[in-house]
Amino acid sequence: MKINKTNVSFLLISLIAISCAGPGATNSGSTEERESKDIPDWFLNPPTAEGYLYGVGEAKKQNPTLAKKTATSRARAEISEIVRVKVSSMLKDFMQESGAGGNASALEFSEAVTKQVSDNTLIGSSIKESYVAEDGAIYILVEYPMNNIKDDVLGAAKGKEALYNEFKANQSFEALEEAIKKID
Repeated sequence: MKINKTNVSFLLISLIAISCAGPGATNSGSTEERESKDIPDWFLNPPTAEGYLYGVGEAKKQNPTLAKKTATSRARAEISEIVRVKVSSMLKDFMQESGAGGNASALEFSEAVTKQVSDNTLIGSSIKESYVAEDGAIYILVEYPMNNIKDDVLGAAKGKEALYNEFKANQSFEALEEAIKKID
Protein backbone atom coordinates (compact mmCIF):
# COMPACT_ATOMS: atom_id res chain seq x y z
CA MET A 1 0.00 0.00 0.00
CA LYS A 2 1.32 3.38 -0.99
CA ILE A 3 1.26 5.95 1.85
CA ASN A 4 0.83 9.59 0.90
CA LYS A 5 0.22 12.81 2.84
CA THR A 6 -3.54 12.66 2.27
CA ASN A 7 -3.85 9.15 3.76
CA VAL A 8 -1.75 10.11 6.77
CA SER A 9 -3.79 13.31 7.27
CA PHE A 10 -7.05 11.40 7.04
CA LEU A 11 -5.80 8.81 9.53
CA LEU A 12 -4.71 11.52 11.99
CA ILE A 13 -8.03 13.37 11.71
CA SER A 14 -9.91 10.10 12.30
CA LEU A 15 -7.84 9.26 15.38
CA ILE A 16 -8.30 12.75 16.82
CA ALA A 17 -12.06 12.60 16.25
CA ILE A 18 -12.30 9.20 17.95
CA SER A 19 -10.18 10.28 20.93
CA CYS A 20 -12.14 13.52 21.39
CA ALA A 21 -15.39 11.60 21.44
CA GLY A 22 -14.40 9.93 24.71
CA PRO A 23 -15.65 6.72 26.28
CA GLY A 24 -19.29 7.85 26.60
CA ALA A 25 -19.59 8.86 22.95
CA THR A 26 -21.83 5.94 22.08
CA ASN A 27 -24.49 7.09 24.56
CA SER A 28 -26.66 9.41 22.47
CA GLY A 29 -29.09 10.13 25.29
CA SER A 30 -29.17 12.84 27.90
CA THR A 31 -26.24 13.50 30.19
CA GLU A 32 -28.42 12.74 33.21
CA GLU A 33 -29.31 9.08 33.60
CA ARG A 34 -32.79 8.28 34.91
CA GLU A 35 -33.16 5.28 37.17
CA SER A 36 -36.93 5.54 37.33
CA LYS A 37 -39.85 5.96 34.99
CA ASP A 38 -41.65 7.88 37.73
CA ILE A 39 -42.96 10.84 35.71
CA PRO A 40 -46.21 12.73 36.31
CA ASP A 41 -48.84 12.38 33.57
CA TRP A 42 -48.97 16.15 32.97
CA PHE A 43 -45.24 16.21 32.08
CA LEU A 44 -45.67 14.28 28.82
CA ASN A 45 -49.22 15.54 28.21
CA PRO A 46 -49.50 19.10 29.57
CA PRO A 47 -53.03 20.31 30.19
CA THR A 48 -54.83 22.59 27.79
CA ALA A 49 -57.28 25.24 28.86
CA GLU A 50 -58.78 28.14 26.99
CA GLY A 51 -56.93 31.33 27.84
CA TYR A 52 -53.79 29.66 29.28
CA LEU A 53 -50.41 28.41 28.09
CA TYR A 54 -48.58 25.64 29.94
CA GLY A 55 -44.92 24.74 30.10
CA VAL A 56 -43.17 21.86 31.82
CA GLY A 57 -39.68 21.55 33.19
CA GLU A 58 -37.62 18.91 34.92
CA ALA A 59 -34.33 18.89 36.81
CA LYS A 60 -32.41 16.50 39.00
CA LYS A 61 -29.79 18.14 41.20
CA GLN A 62 -28.23 17.42 44.59
CA ASN A 63 -29.81 20.60 45.99
CA PRO A 64 -33.65 20.45 45.82
CA THR A 65 -33.98 24.26 45.78
CA LEU A 66 -31.69 24.50 42.76
CA ALA A 67 -33.57 21.64 41.08
CA LYS A 68 -36.90 23.43 41.60
CA LYS A 69 -35.54 26.72 40.26
CA THR A 70 -34.01 24.98 37.25
CA ALA A 71 -37.20 23.04 36.47
CA THR A 72 -39.30 26.21 36.84
CA SER A 73 -36.92 28.12 34.57
CA ARG A 74 -37.16 25.39 31.94
CA ALA A 75 -40.96 25.42 32.10
CA ARG A 76 -41.04 29.20 31.67
CA ALA A 77 -38.57 28.94 28.78
CA GLU A 78 -40.96 26.50 27.10
CA ILE A 79 -43.81 29.01 27.42
CA SER A 80 -41.58 31.82 26.16
CA GLU A 81 -40.75 29.77 23.06
CA ILE A 82 -44.47 29.26 22.43
CA VAL A 83 -45.06 33.02 22.63
CA ARG A 84 -42.16 33.98 20.36
CA VAL A 85 -38.92 32.35 19.29
CA LYS A 86 -36.23 33.39 16.84
CA VAL A 87 -34.61 30.43 15.10
CA SER A 88 -31.29 30.55 13.29
CA SER A 89 -29.98 27.60 11.36
CA MET A 90 -26.73 26.87 9.57
CA LEU A 91 -25.44 23.91 7.56
CA LYS A 92 -21.78 23.43 6.65
CA ASP A 93 -20.94 20.80 4.09
CA PHE A 94 -17.31 20.08 3.13
CA MET A 95 -16.01 17.53 0.65
CA GLN A 96 -12.46 17.06 -0.57
CA GLU A 97 -10.89 14.49 -2.84
CA SER A 98 -7.26 14.16 -3.76
CA GLY A 99 -5.23 11.75 -5.77
CA ALA A 100 -6.10 9.93 -8.93
CA GLY A 101 -7.49 6.52 -9.75
CA GLY A 102 -7.02 3.85 -7.10
CA ASN A 103 -4.90 6.18 -4.96
CA ALA A 104 -7.69 8.76 -4.62
CA SER A 105 -8.93 9.51 -1.14
CA ALA A 106 -11.91 11.54 -0.09
CA LEU A 107 -12.75 13.51 3.01
CA GLU A 108 -16.29 14.60 3.80
CA PHE A 109 -17.60 16.66 6.73
CA SER A 110 -21.09 17.96 7.46
CA GLU A 111 -22.24 20.04 10.40
CA ALA A 112 -25.72 21.32 11.20
CA VAL A 113 -26.30 23.93 13.90
CA THR A 114 -29.62 25.35 15.08
CA LYS A 115 -30.01 28.09 17.68
CA GLN A 116 -33.27 29.22 19.25
CA VAL A 117 -33.55 32.44 21.20
CA SER A 118 -36.58 33.63 23.09
CA ASP A 119 -36.75 36.89 25.02
CA ASN A 120 -40.05 37.64 26.76
CA THR A 121 -41.27 38.92 30.09
CA LEU A 122 -43.76 36.46 31.57
CA ILE A 123 -45.57 38.58 34.14
CA GLY A 124 -48.16 36.46 35.92
CA SER A 125 -46.70 33.02 35.25
CA SER A 126 -47.11 30.69 38.21
CA ILE A 127 -46.35 27.15 39.28
CA LYS A 128 -49.54 25.15 38.85
CA GLU A 129 -48.16 21.75 39.97
CA SER A 130 -44.92 20.21 41.16
CA TYR A 131 -43.87 16.61 41.57
CA VAL A 132 -40.85 14.94 43.16
CA ALA A 133 -40.02 11.58 41.56
CA GLU A 134 -38.58 8.54 43.35
CA ASP A 135 -35.12 9.27 41.91
CA GLY A 136 -35.18 12.87 43.21
CA ALA A 137 -36.02 14.56 39.91
CA ILE A 138 -38.36 17.53 40.29
CA TYR A 139 -41.07 18.21 37.71
CA ILE A 140 -42.78 21.60 37.45
CA LEU A 141 -45.89 22.67 35.54
CA VAL A 142 -46.13 26.44 34.95
CA GLU A 143 -49.33 28.20 33.90
CA TYR A 144 -49.40 31.54 32.03
CA PRO A 145 -52.60 33.49 31.28
CA MET A 146 -52.79 34.39 27.58
CA ASN A 147 -54.40 37.77 28.28
CA ASN A 148 -50.99 38.77 29.72
CA ILE A 149 -49.47 38.23 26.26
CA LYS A 150 -51.79 40.87 24.81
CA ASP A 151 -50.90 43.29 27.62
CA ASP A 152 -47.17 42.63 27.14
CA VAL A 153 -47.41 43.14 23.35
CA LEU A 154 -49.37 46.38 23.80
CA GLY A 155 -46.82 47.62 26.33
CA ALA A 156 -43.94 46.79 23.99
CA ALA A 157 -45.70 48.51 21.08
CA LYS A 158 -46.26 51.66 23.17
CA GLY A 159 -42.59 51.63 24.18
CA LYS A 160 -41.49 51.34 20.54
CA GLU A 161 -43.90 54.14 19.55
CA ALA A 162 -42.39 56.39 22.22
CA LEU A 163 -38.86 55.60 20.97
CA TYR A 164 -39.93 56.34 17.39
CA ASN A 165 -41.47 59.66 18.42
CA GLU A 166 -38.27 60.60 20.26
CA PHE A 167 -36.25 59.69 17.16
CA LYS A 168 -38.47 61.85 14.93
CA ALA A 169 -38.19 64.77 17.38
CA ASN A 170 -34.38 64.48 17.37
CA GLN A 171 -34.42 64.46 13.56
CA SER A 172 -36.53 67.64 13.57
CA PHE A 173 -34.15 69.39 15.97
CA GLU A 174 -31.16 68.37 13.85
CA ALA A 175 -32.89 69.71 10.71
CA LEU A 176 -33.61 72.98 12.55
CA GLU A 177 -29.95 73.30 13.63
CA GLU A 178 -28.79 72.70 10.03
CA ALA A 179 -31.20 75.37 8.76
CA ILE A 180 -29.91 77.86 11.35
CA LYS A 181 -26.28 77.09 10.38
CA LYS A 182 -27.13 77.83 6.72
CA ILE A 183 -28.62 81.21 7.67
CA ASP A 184 -25.44 82.28 9.48
